[in-house]
Amino acid sequence: MSASLPPPSRLRHHWLSRLLLTGLLASLVSAQTITVRNLRDTGPSANRLNVVILGDGFTGAQETAFFNEATWALSAIVNDPALQPFYEYINATAIFTESAEAGTRIPAENLTPDTYFGASFTDGDDSRLVYIQNSAGQSKVYDLLLQHVPDYDYVVLLINSTRYGGAGGFPMTATLHSSSAEILLHESGHSFAGLTDEYVDEANADYYPIAEFANSTSNPTRESLPWRKFVDDGTPIPTTSSFSTAITSIGAYEGSHYRSTGQFRPVYDSKMRSLNRPWGAVNLRAFSESVHALNLEQATELPDIISEPDPSLYTPGSLLSFYVNASSPGPLSYQWIKDGRYLPEAQSLSLDLGVVSALEYGVYTVEITNAVGTTTSRAIALDANGARFLEDDPAPSDPNGRLTNLSVLSIAGSGEQTLTLGFAVDNALDGATKQLLVRAIGPGLSRFEVPNTIGDPFLTVAPLGSSTSETNDNWGGSSEFANIFAMVGAFALEDAASTDSVLRVTAPKLPHTAQVSNRLLSTGRALIEVYDLDGLSSPRLVNLSARSALSPGAPSLVGGFVYEGSAPKRFLIRAVGPSLSQFNIGNPLPDPTLTIHSALTGSVVATNDDWNGDDALAAAFDSVGAFGFSDTTSADSALIIELANGPYTATISPAPGSDTSGTVLIEVYELP
Repeated sequence: MSASLPPPSRLRHHWLSRLLLTGLLASLVSAQTITVRNLRDTGPSANRLNVVILGDGFTGAQETAFFNEATWALSAIVNDPALQPFYEYINATAIFTESAEAGTRIPAENLTPDTYFGASFTDGDDSRLVYIQNSAGQSKVYDLLLQHVPDYDYVVLLINSTRYGGAGGFPMTATLHSSSAEILLHESGHSFAGLTDEYVDEANADYYPIAEFANSTSNPTRESLPWRKFVDDGTPIPTTSSFSTAITSIGAYEGSHYRSTGQFRPVYDSKMRSLNRPWGAVNLRAFSESVHALNLEQATELPDIISEPDPSLYTPGSLLSFYVNASSPGPLSYQWIKDGRYLPEAQSLSLDLGVVSALEYGVYTVEITNAVGTTTSRAIALDANGARFLEDDPAPSDPNGRLTNLSVLSIAGSGEQTLTLGFAVDNALDGATKQLLVRAIGPGLSRFEVPNTIGDPFLTVAPLGSSTSETNDNWGGSSEFANIFAMVGAFALEDAASTDSVLRVTAPKLPHTAQVSNRLLSTGRALIEVYDLDGLSSPRLVNLSARSALSPGAPSLVGGFVYEGSAPKRFLIRAVGPSLSQFNIGNPLPDPTLTIHSALTGSVVATNDDWNGDDALAAAFDSVGAFGFSDTTSADSALIIELANGPYTATISPAPGSDTSGTVLIEVYELP
């Protein structure tokens, strides 16, 4: 609910005009019978958020009742999450003004009591909007404030009626209905924080022009959202209730600012949409910004961090809390950030993560804000190996970079037609582990119009030679996985009910296999992907391999990989066909060709058809521990290539004029 009356201009610091007005109006106010009571005093009014509570429709006999209601309203205000972080900065004053008659004007009930401010409900049997609709009543409000609390910031008018009602604007109003506290808090969202309603009221929408607010926008593109930093990249935009109705799920839900279409709100349901709901992080941030706009302690410098969050206090497997200690003229507000995104329920000086699981792995910072601006803490990297300041991570000092994503697209089936991707984790001390995301995609490829995909991929990941493995059959639409997909840049699985499979794996320093079979027992195309989750260069992915059978219906094997590094790096890439016979693999492809493309431009980077017994290639095979080709005249293909930062594909296909059927092996090795 909001009234058409705008809030006043801030009078804080306008001392000359205040003194002149106070002198002119003193004689008018002195003629009125009023009682002023200080409800809360935490310091000088010039340095405090000053709450003022007025009443309308309370008779002289109801003075005590008014102060009781004012005290109760104040408790709701200062203990609500919107202003509770600034508890020590809040002063409060209640001003009783006697009305000749009790109650308030309600046209629908033909009630017209004579009250001090003359507040009234609007017309209509279902009216819930009540405010001061006459200039004389508004003038009385200003007169009282200038006389008694000239530094006012947050003004409430309690209406002596049990009918449901309230309004934003100035002053914000609330009746004494049983929902009074919630109404008052909702209206403070309008009057103090500048928020709009998030509910739909098409009958009155035309009275409120389309506009942009901290909690409502008409532009639902991801990058344009006012609350973009709260939105996970895996959250669909626009967002629907089928995705999530949780208060922590921040997206762009259609229906806001009284309109069912064309206006979007950050969460499915908040206090600006329904009473007795949480505010949501976006709305709470608006309150903090409104407090900072007052510059209560006249800050002139950014917050100063006295002690950074300390990663050394954490031991893997234990409880983890980060704390920050900052100083400067306040008040201060806090916002914790993980992997560049604001955490919705992390707006205090500490961040409690409990017992850390893989879900919490990432890079953390905290923003500390005052009226001047924001200071950001040092970044902390958290993973299976512990916590440390990000600048201490070996990755920035590694100019050679690392492989961050491996993938293979080929035919998969069951039994001997199982598609296998091999990868190795190395370049680490014994006992170190790597956090990886592994996906087996069949139905999810339909959005790319890939034909003949497998219907129900089953994923198995295991260290080579191990008797234990991890498996998944159907990812289940996990919001955790959806967020991870966005974090690593993997395409979204748009159907939460799809039978694609996903695993999050803690991989030791060993070679591994990821296998995809089809539960439906037929063959079809499948994509296996491995993503680096922890961003570390030690341990890291150092090798990709995949084996598949080519045929006229599946004429190529495509391996993808992403290299991230500040300097180019050399790789050995092999397309093995004939030399597979030494491992008793029947029907190897007799003459494979190898083509490397840039996935960014689509251009061919390098090609090879037959390695021709090259000595440099043979030496590279030995340096990475790759098996040797069967002889120097084999038609296997291989090349050494230096690649810059970016995504690439390596494609094996039959040489022109050669047999199009046979088994091939693709391998990508990081060279020292």
